[in-house]
Amino acid sequence: MGLLRRLQTGFRLTGQSAGLLRRNPRFAVLPLVSGLATLVYLVAVLGSTLLVGDIGSPLVAVGVLFAVYFGTSLLAAFGNAALVYAARESFRGADPTVVESLRAAAGHAGALVVWALASAVVGLVLRAIESSSDLLGDIVAALLGLAWGALTYFVVPVVVFEDAGPVEMFRESGRTVRDIWGEAFGADFTTEAVSLLLVLPGIAVVAVALLVPDPTGAGPLLLVGVALAAVGFLFGAALQGVTKAALYRYAAEDGSVEGFDEAVLREATGDR
Repeated sequence: MGLLRRLQTGFRLTGQSAGLLRRNPRFAVLPLVSGLATLVYLVAVLGSTLLVGDIGSPLVAVGVLFAVYFGTSLLAAFGNAALVYAARESFRGADPTVVESLRAAAGHAGALVVWALASAVVGLVLRAIESSSDLLGDIVAALLGLAWGALTYFVVPVVVFEDAGPVEMFRESGRTVRDIWGEAFGADFTTEAVSLLLVLPGIAVVAVALLVPDPTGAGPLLLVGVALAAVGFLFGAALQGVTKAALYRYAAEDGSVEGFDEAVLREATGDR
């Protein structure tokens, strides 16, 4: 499939994911829960460090960085797992609640903790490589980061769909990526592009508010912009989670996905 055809398929798949979200807008609550928990965690970690630690110490700096990588990765994975569960149940014709989805994600806590630990270690290694030299370190870190992102692209769907353990989740994610990544590129690229477009109106309003000379008039406009950007981000995150779940469901289980055109999924996974 040519690049243009892949992008067209990606837009069609993204549109069908958006249709599922329109029918289930509460799915966007799951990224919100994850995002708020991440914000609270970061405030707690960084606040505690400033109060009781010497942030200038290399050992403390590495420890704080690891804590930030680990906690944010775990909370993001937890939110994604809840979203993938909700999407999976919706594909089967069920109507999962937010609480049910969060409870299901908690049932995979062990695998998600391992995933977060691995992400934190990789994050520290990439940070060290970036710091080791200028341009060369940045290039190597970027390439390794892309490889890690590709290898682990389907880790959370594997954990939720297959109840996979720590070793199996990486192996199965890598196998699925190897099988369909070339075709799924269009879906991933277009979904991320649409997610960015959803945030842009809010960013534009914030930019306008910052240019308003009157602070009393800029305040409400700034709040509106931040709210629009936040809503766009939440729906964009939900859109990416649903699309990834649909791709994995079709690629791994070769089953129908309610609300999605099978021909589009067949093209998006290279199963023609």
